[in-house]
Amino acid sequence: MNTDEFNEHLVKLSKASLGNFMDPGEIEWPAEANVAAWHFTPELISIYGTPAWNALDDAARMRLSLFEAVNFFSLNVHGEKFLVSEISRHLYTDEHPELSRYLLHFVEEETKHMMYFSGFCNRYAGKVYRDRTLQLDQGLESGLATFLLFARIYLFEEIVDEYNRIMAADERLEPIVREINRMHHVEESRHLAFGRKHLRFLIERDEDEWDAWTRAQVRQHLNDFLGLTWKQYYNPDVYEDAGLTDAFGTWHSAYDDPSCQKHRTRINRQRLGLLRELELLEDPS
Repeated sequence: MNTDEFNEHLVKLSKASLGNFMDPGEIEWPAEANVAAWHFTPELISIYGTPAWNALDDAARMRLSLFEAVNFFSLNVHGEKFLVSEISRHLYTDEHPELSRYLLHFVEEETKHMMYFSGFCNRYAGKVYRDRTLQLDQGLESGLATFLLFARIYLFEEIVDEYNRIMAADERLEPIVREINRMHHVEESRHLAFGRKHLRFLIERDEDEWDAWTRAQVRQHLNDFLGLTWKQYYNPDVYEDAGLTDAFGTWHSAYDDPSCQKHRTRINRQRLGLLRELELLEDPS
């Protein structure tokens, strides 16, 4: 993909952002959360299929689903907070004005996302869960750091969007949850379209400068980041707030449970094919 083709794609994305504006101020918030209703697709709940899940009755599972939603929205707040900070540093720093023009829309949309994600958390849990993100030491030169930034954003958003897609269509869920997931899915679809084109553009532009050692380092970094991303979906604070009797024991065992491993493998296989195609991510096992 040459520069002209990439710029043409960016122009289309900018027009789409202008033409499909999601306003968080239009959300109609329920006065309180109904703990006797689903706020998270059961099959996506972090401990689904584990002994801890099987020990819960329906009422306890529904209560857990509320705090799973709070955790999911919280990790999006923190992910997008990082994204807005880092992407802002890349505005108007290269020869592609259309890139900066689109990134302004990107940042604006992510800021709006933080408004409704944090709005849900603060209204119905009284807090945004703390940021458990671990920052990886890249140890690579600046050009690769830029690539890794956008690769990590793309990876994070692919997983989030799979959850959004499923929950936006899940009629078992409370309407406010479905609406937030729907709104996010609409705009994340544009961000992912950008991410796929942008990563290919960067690879094609710089691949002659990537030796085998560099590619191995990038691959290791992204595989480590994938593992850290998934671990954020398992939060002992969620299990404690939901009233599980052994919150930390549940947290300790859930991630390695075979049913949870199968769930992550399925989503990795469905959503991260581009990074495997670029030979930057291991095949899911």
